[in-house]
Amino acid sequence: MTYPLFYSPQVTKAAVNSLVTLDTATSGHAIRSQRLKANDAVLVSDGVGALAEGTIELADAQHTTVRVQHVAVQQPPRVRVNLVQALAKGDRDLLAVEMATELGVDTVTPWQAQRSIVRIRSDRAEKMLGKWQAKVRAAAQQSRRAIIPTVHEPLAGSQVANLHNPMQGHHVFVLHEDGASNITAAVETLSQANTVHIVVGPEGGVAPEELRAIEDAGGIAVKIGTNILRASTAGPVALTLLNQLFERW
Repeated sequence: MTYPLFYSPQVTKAAVNSLVTLDTATSGHAIRSQRLKANDAVLVSDGVGALAEGTIELADAQHTTVRVQHVAVQQPPRVRVNLVQALAKGDRDLLAVEMATELGVDTVTPWQAQRSIVRIRSDRAEKMLGKWQAKVRAAAQQSRRAIIPTVHEPLAGSQVANLHNPMQGHHVFVLHEDGASNITAAVETLSQANTVHIVVGPEGGVAPEELRAIEDAGGIAVKIGTNILRASTAGPVALTLLNQLFERW
């Protein structure tokens, strides 16, 4: 059985038998929503790798405390994956981010592609990022992740090509129906890799100019199977394949 997980920055310096305090919002969720009580077992993480197992000592909707019984540190995978997700209508972009977080993505980058119907307004950019961060945090908590994926600043248009930097171990795979390679073959061409950036286009697909910029930079257009996937499913499917190929799970 996996115990419910909560986040607290205090876990970073927590030791066995120490007390970790949950903030008011987290305490309310634990006591009111999840109906937890004293002596119930829980997990508490700092969101950057430290993971404590303990039991609730004080079950208070404003000020819950957890007595730590065990502390471990989760290491990041050898090869990290960044999902570059194009903005999409109907919150399909957020659905993709949510699924990718549950599957183990390390970072997420919003992308205002040329063909994205949804546009980032300067006066709402901060609010949009906050919405993505909240979605990632909730999905990480639900899937019991000790490391919450980072949400990077948005990119626009052909800026995604700048992510390809093989000298630093960064490689770009753009998902495209006309890709000449599949993900397995593309991975086999990598001499070294510490980060793979999966680029997923919007409903209208990746624009020719954006694809050309990525390929000119050295990125690879890859194809997943014979079916055309939605913007909300392509990224998670690619991530699942990379998880297998790089033995990330």
